[in-house]
Amino acid sequence: MPSAASQTTTEHHTLGHALASHAERLSATTALVYGRSDGAQDRRTYAELYAQAAAAGAVLHELPPRTHDRPFVLIALPDGVDYVASFFGCLLADAVAVTFHPPLMSTMRAGRAWDHRLEQILRDCEPSAVVTAPELRSRVRAVADTAALAPLVITPDEIPWQADGEAGPVRTRPRHLALLQYTSGSTSSPKGAMVSNANLAHNIAHIRRNLGTGPGQSAAGWLPLFHDMGLIGMVCHPLTAGMSLHMSTPTGFLRNPLGWLRTLSDTGSSFTIAPDFGYATAVRKVAQERREGLDLSGLRHALNGAEPVRRRTVTAFAEAYEPYGFNPHAMMPVYGLAEATLVVTCLDRQAPPALGEVERQTPGAANGTVQGSRPGTTRTELVGCGTSIAADIEVAVVDPKTSRRRRPGEVGEIWISGPSVTGGYWGHEKVTRETFEATVDEPEFRGRRFLRTGDLGVWHEGQLCIAGRIKDVIIHRGTNHHPQDLEATAEGCHELVARAVAFATRDEWDQDEQVVLACELLAYGPGVDCAAVLSAVRGAVLEEHGIAPAAVAVVRSGAVPRTTSGKLRRAEAAKRWSAGEFKPVALWHRGETSEGGQR
Repeated sequence: MPSAASQTTTEHHTLGHALASHAERLSATTALVYGRSDGAQDRRTYAELYAQAAAAGAVLHELPPRTHDRPFVLIALPDGVDYVASFFGCLLADAVAVTFHPPLMSTMRAGRAWDHRLEQILRDCEPSAVVTAPELRSRVRAVADTAALAPLVITPDEIPWQADGEAGPVRTRPRHLALLQYTSGSTSSPKGAMVSNANLAHNIAHIRRNLGTGPGQSAAGWLPLFHDMGLIGMVCHPLTAGMSLHMSTPTGFLRNPLGWLRTLSDTGSSFTIAPDFGYATAVRKVAQERREGLDLSGLRHALNGAEPVRRRTVTAFAEAYEPYGFNPHAMMPVYGLAEATLVVTCLDRQAPPALGEVERQTPGAANGTVQGSRPGTTRTELVGCGTSIAADIEVAVVDPKTSRRRRPGEVGEIWISGPSVTGGYWGHEKVTRETFEATVDEPEFRGRRFLRTGDLGVWHEGQLCIAGRIKDVIIHRGTNHHPQDLEATAEGCHELVARAVAFATRDEWDQDEQVVLACELLAYGPGVDCAAVLSAVRGAVLEEHGIAPAAVAVVRSGAVPRTTSGKLRRAEAAKRWSAGEFKPVALWHRGETSEGGQR
């Protein structure tokens, strides 16, 4: 048998067929290594991973469907090999995987939120089964009872498998639904993007072609598996490409960011993917003396996505780790979303991103043009995210009021059309029509349907740059401001500010939008001058954006609400602020200043 390094993968109709092929051709090659919280590791070769997935698939294939022509299977497992095997088991059985997770924290509030979201998802898709951890079995059943449902609740240890066992057929079909990817958002109305096997195969094939990934290469990461970037980008892509994948967990990364870098170094990994805050954390939380011995020369593709990519993060990571072999051109900003499977635009291999600024004008959320720097104007820094990842994916920057494309250099809403765009939201026909059936009012696009992303973008130097979110735009005294701009200003004005969130609240008297900023610090304690931080943030935001904030707060580390992929939840922050739930360590409020609370 030729060595793994000399083999090449062929294009497969589905991910299930790809795993079956690797189990035969790369049988003894390490497929997956997962670090556990106790320091041990779980390992699977391709033959072992396929055997475990096929055993799960044999059980899941026998399930009766409820609301679909094939069974839905909700996966509520901790990140690890069992999660990966259960997902591929769904694919092999031609069942529909519904990705979820265990409670993320042990607090009562987090537990209630988890129960509520689980109940809403159960009601939304009515799965035939839930695969969960033994310690969650009774809890899942209780929530299902509340939803008046009775899915089979099964744990991975109840599905025996043998590495040399005889595997059943691959039942996966390209046009069949493969995955319900529930998007981050309100727990009261979860929406599951309907991702087909063809969507997955198309998107991953073009990621592979763009990056040149394949057998003989390694990858390393830590993203959560119920999120599209973790499941599809960090797991399905490397495994479909025949790579050896080394994974940690989000908790493990936050506790020890150096562990991610050590794994990249020790395995010679060529690929990783993380949100912008992950790279920023690797700079801030890993002291220079702890970086000794790292060798990142093998890292050819460090994808940066899931939230706005910041120029200072790109620059800071390159400056911090170039002495340890990191090639600055390996940093690859990407743009994507679950409704388009994963990646929409990406840089060519090791091409530098286009950097620029967009000058904000008023009124209208989609107004703005890329300009040279002029004193006294409000500007947003731009980082290029490349071009369409595939020739058959059309990316248009559109004026949402006229449905016509904006010219290069002008800001508009990003609309997408092509084979990676998913089939809409399960059971939400009205929202699907509004979101997935937009039309560009130009002859060349007649008859073509587009996905409205809600993201603002601009073409600059031939690359798509992300300028913000339409819904996040703050209208302050008739002028549009993007919270990312205010947050970047706050984070850059004082050395102690680690992360900031900007949002608007309504004044109860005149109903005008009032701007609030909440900041997490790198350090807390008696020696920290919080008053200086509050003053620096107020002054910087006023000077750079012409906004006098209504309030600026220093909050506890971790108090700023984020999704599991690191995206700021600004609407949730505004809600918590209005409810008095932040309990600031220090607070400046227009007309008063207070300090209190303990970290």
